Amino acid sequence: MPEITIVCVAYKRYHLIPILIHCFLAQTLQNFKLLVLHDGYDEQMHTLLDEFKVKHPDKFDYYFSEQRFNDYGHTLRDIGIKMAESEYILITNDDNYYCPDFLEIMFKAIKQTNASIAMCDMVHGHTNPGNRPQLAHTFFETFPQINSVDIGCFITKTSYAKQVGFRDKGYAGDATYFEDILRVASDGVYVKVPQILFYHN
Repeated sequence: MPEITIVCVAYKRYHLIPILIHCFLAQTLQNFKLLVLHDGYDEQMHTLLDEFKVKHPDKFDYYFSEQRFNDYGHTLRDIGIKMAESEYILITNDDNYYCPDFLEIMFKAIKQTNASIAMCDMVHGHTNPGNRPQLAHTFFETFPQINSVDIGCFITKTSYAKQVGFRDKGYAGDATYFEDILRVASDGVYVKVPQILFYHN
């Protein structure tokens, strides 16, 4: 069984999702299962994803919802959390990028501290992210608080994710999920990895 499930929500980004997939296939630590959940069925995406599954059946799988939810991917994230069976989970999007040693560095920190939440710094692709006065494509220092973290830059215990689910399907759903994780993980160990390992597109 993989040590971590990477839940990636997707919608018709045919030219971007292969980059995300290759980011994980190139990881120096191959302890993962990547699960792509697409918002509604799409034949072109089915063909694309199936090619990866045929080549990497132990590392990759995909799922199409019967309907399109169009709720920022939150319903799909909730489905992905329920599908995950690994000890740890990472939720991300189909247009994000990761350094090839992301998992190795993050799990080294997790093992050294027995952490239940691990977070890294990132480069943010948006202007004024989290209401910070900064340009796009610049360093974004993360903290365990709202407007200072992205869902794609932290790993947590799957048991915590299953306990809280993805209950907020609105614009602030990511923030609500992170707050819920912090609440149930109050007795756990949090570790910050002060390295840029993630690019938020």
